[in-house]
Amino acid sequence: MKRRNFLQLMAATGMTAHMPLWSPKAHAASALDKYLVVVNASGGWDPTSLCDPKGLNQAYPDQSDRHEGSTNSVEIDPTKQIGDIRWSAVPETASNNVDVLTRITEQFDGFFTTYANRMTVINGIDTGTNNHDSGNRAIWSGNLDAGYPSISAYYAATVAPNLPMAFISNGGYDFTDSLVPRARASNADFIDQLADPNKYYNDIGFLYRDSTRTINQYDRVKEARAARLARQIENETLPLRRKQLSQLFGIRSEESNLGQLSVHLDDIKANVIPDENWHENRSDSLKNQAQVVVAAFKSNLAASANLNIGGFDTHGNHDSSAYPQLGDLLEGVHYLMAALEFAGIANKTTVVIGSDFGRTPYYNSGNGKDHWPVTSMMVIHPTATGGRVFGESTSDFNSQTINLQTGIAGTGANDLILTPEHVNYSLRTLLGVNNNVLAESYPLASDAFNIFA
Repeated sequence: MKRRNFLQLMAATGMTAHMPLWSPKAHAASALDKYLVVVNASGGWDPTSLCDPKGLNQAYPDQSDRHEGSTNSVEIDPTKQIGDIRWSAVPETASNNVDVLTRITEQFDGFFTTYANRMTVINGIDTGTNNHDSGNRAIWSGNLDAGYPSISAYYAATVAPNLPMAFISNGGYDFTDSLVPRARASNADFIDQLADPNKYYNDIGFLYRDSTRTINQYDRVKEARAARLARQIENETLPLRRKQLSQLFGIRSEESNLGQLSVHLDDIKANVIPDENWHENRSDSLKNQAQVVVAAFKSNLAASANLNIGGFDTHGNHDSSAYPQLGDLLEGVHYLMAALEFAGIANKTTVVIGSDFGRTPYYNSGNGKDHWPVTSMMVIHPTATGGRVFGESTSDFNSQTINLQTGIAGTGANDLILTPEHVNYSLRTLLGVNNNVLAESYPLASDAFNIFA
């Protein structure tokens, strides 16, 4: 591969302006104890259609003539509950196709029955905004104002800022405040080619080496490349240029961490099949992102990542848009968890699922739902025990004060409204990065909400 094409690949994945990507395995840092994945449902999801159902409550007859002013178009199903966690039934208005309705129901039921015991659902969060930009900032940094890094960037900066791809982002709120490089790495094919650029000759399928890397033809390529590198370094008078030349060729070695990324990525693709988790021909966007992220974690290249899926800004035809998209979101997270299990790091990984804000607790004239400041988040984490819910919204889907320790609504003197600031503070504590020196530069409210007891 030509140097120019190689650099184009680097640019495509967002790596050209980042820290040096190569570290010999003999000198690589030890594997991390914890990883963080943020899954962003872009556009503002509807928690009442997912993990905070309100049913046919007829709470807003003056605002809407749809479903008698109810928040949802389907009644609460008492069988859809594990521990304190409840999830929504799927209304018939989600699709006129029985097979599609069955699939979405399976996605909802399969997700919650599989992960409820490893999950904390946080309801009744008051974002203080219904603006997309500020909502994203608030949910993922804990601060409405610009300038705070996302929780993913903050975590990577505290535990492993020098990893080659410390923070991988596929979108959503990913501001770093220059604390850590941000790697764009959503395309598994690009990453695979970047990690092993000499595997194929052009695109005709001729292998310099086979899949087991035993064909010796490639040794001749490596010998020629090493000799050329030695000549270039010998003729280069500038120390920085010599260092860059060494990095350029070192990154392509299978003895580097990036070389291992290609190996782990191939293993995940071969063993964690998207159509087997759970339905064939579903959206592969989240699944492709997850493949790269898990391979990067396993290769000790990254500490945190953003996954991103859109389609939740449902101002029209809410049911037929939101429920199928929520089903695919849940299936994508399940695939992520399956890949983490295969890689042996699920017990080290915290997965946080959230969105800009919520949606109105009633339907508009176009059967859609508009922006609403109340929302929920779901956290799958290694220390979770039982299906736990922290926080409550009212029966008509407004925020209310809750007890700091139990998360149950009350009228105690110390009860407070739960905000993204409190949630992010608790996430930092859960991840063990709340006492880091960076916390002094990006302080959050220290009210002792006991979210992850």
